[in-house]
Amino acid sequence: MSALDPRRVASAFRRKGRSGAGLPAEAGSHTLTAALAICAAAIVPYLSTIDDYFVRDDFGVVQLLASKPWSYFPRWFHTSWMDQIWGFTPDEVRPFPAVSYQLTALGGASSPVLHHVFNILIHAANGLLVALVARVAASLRVPSAAVAGLVFVVLPVHTESVAWITGRVDSMPAFFYLASFLAYALWRESESSSRWYLSSLALFFVALFTKQNTITMVATLAAYDVMVRRKTLSPLRAFVSPYVPFALMTAAYLWVRYALFGQVAREGSLGPGALVNFAALVERHLAHVVTGNGDANASSIVMWLALVALAIAAFGVARDRLGALLYFGPVWWTIGVAPVAVAGYSSPRHVYLAAVGWAIVLAIVFDRVAMERASTARRRFAIGAAAVVLAVYVVQLHRSVRQWNTIAEVSRKAARDAYAAALAAPPDSLVVLGAPARSWEWALPFAVQPPFAPSDATERVTIISPRALTCCAPQWLDETRDALTRWASGPNPDTVVALRWNEQTGELHRATTADKPELPILFRSLRDTPRAADLDTNIRRMLQELTK
Repeated sequence: MSALDPRRVASAFRRKGRSGAGLPAEAGSHTLTAALAICAAAIVPYLSTIDDYFVRDDFGVVQLLASKPWSYFPRWFHTSWMDQIWGFTPDEVRPFPAVSYQLTALGGASSPVLHHVFNILIHAANGLLVALVARVAASLRVPSAAVAGLVFVVLPVHTESVAWITGRVDSMPAFFYLASFLAYALWRESESSSRWYLSSLALFFVALFTKQNTITMVATLAAYDVMVRRKTLSPLRAFVSPYVPFALMTAAYLWVRYALFGQVAREGSLGPGALVNFAALVERHLAHVVTGNGDANASSIVMWLALVALAIAAFGVARDRLGALLYFGPVWWTIGVAPVAVAGYSSPRHVYLAAVGWAIVLAIVFDRVAMERASTARRRFAIGAAAVVLAVYVVQLHRSVRQWNTIAEVSRKAARDAYAAALAAPPDSLVVLGAPARSWEWALPFAVQPPFAPSDATERVTIISPRALTCCAPQWLDETRDALTRWASGPNPDTVVALRWNEQTGELHRATTADKPELPILFRSLRDTPRAADLDTNIRRMLQELTK
């Protein structure tokens, strides 16, 4: 059987809870209905993204990984999965995400469809895992566990992880992390079979080599045993022994990272103000998860009112679930966001796994308010409050997905227009590309090369852009100045094409030497700009002013 055989998991999902609260063994039809509802809620909002074009890092990631032979897979266990396409060697050992791009490129590396289908299915699978964790680890009834899965899949904070092809680098590790945790919780249910325990270890191995943020598993398991299962620390050997294989596997993984990159977990990024910055970042992430967007707008106010009302209704009846509430609340959140401290940048994707705790906390509160011993009025109130929360999230998710649709459409138009301009210009001309950063950050030169273009446009013309659009920011100053020098001394030093796109509509604004003869002089003057910030500012300003 597979590590998480569906029949075994479904059986665990249907059986009576262990909390002693009189949880009924729901009919299989209820379980199926819950699973279908979660899958529909995960898939339907993202159907419009299936044909969304590549954006940002997608170009470089897909170009590199789709070109690798299948025999390359073992090498990804002892080398960076991104080689040096960003101008440096990322400290990322990720063989399983790497092979996923090989799989989703089978439909054609230039087609985004299979890439998006894979992301959506992973998100739906994670929603099911969240419901299973809520059912098994938090002992919730099927309807309440379904609430956890539904809340998780419609959280607007997950849009980037699902709609952006490269976003799978957070949804994939979350899948294996949750599956490992679920297998461990199922083993703790009986401890009579080692299959669940061994499955948990195997899944944790995959999680580690999917993304480094999964190194927190030992803390997650130990906290679960103490706070939810109420395991005692004595005798210490018996308490510690289940975590030893997980700890050894984590240590071996960190040793590999140290041997390859000289650091175990980006500890070099921890400066004097790191703790203060981390606290502020975590606060923003939490607001983003809870309210859906982190802003104090009307929908957020409605959300807070519904949450407060639900909490008041649950007050006094949740004491028997205090351990689970604390575990899936502040403890799960803290463990889940801890890797953000060394991430080096901020992204909503970084709380994909941490948000699982928020979804389960809401489900625990819902379960206690709407339990079968509750009055009809209380049960209706709980259902109504949960419906409001879900409705607000769905509305905000729809808006967020539409924004990603726009970003992708602008990217598609920019790629088409840029290649057409490169073909139409005389050879060795200068083409200046000013695509919106939110569509093309880190996209060049890949976006104008195969498989996204019939031929490599950079071999026909000289292409420069603002710094944010290039793959290799550290080298951007020297490379841009060298490119300008080669163009100025080449056979076409008087031909310039400048392109700029509106970030909302994709409308193209252009300027050429034919209508603005001063273009060659202006761009030749940039060759000796000493500072990257000044050169970047000048290119942006010239694009803005000359392409009106």
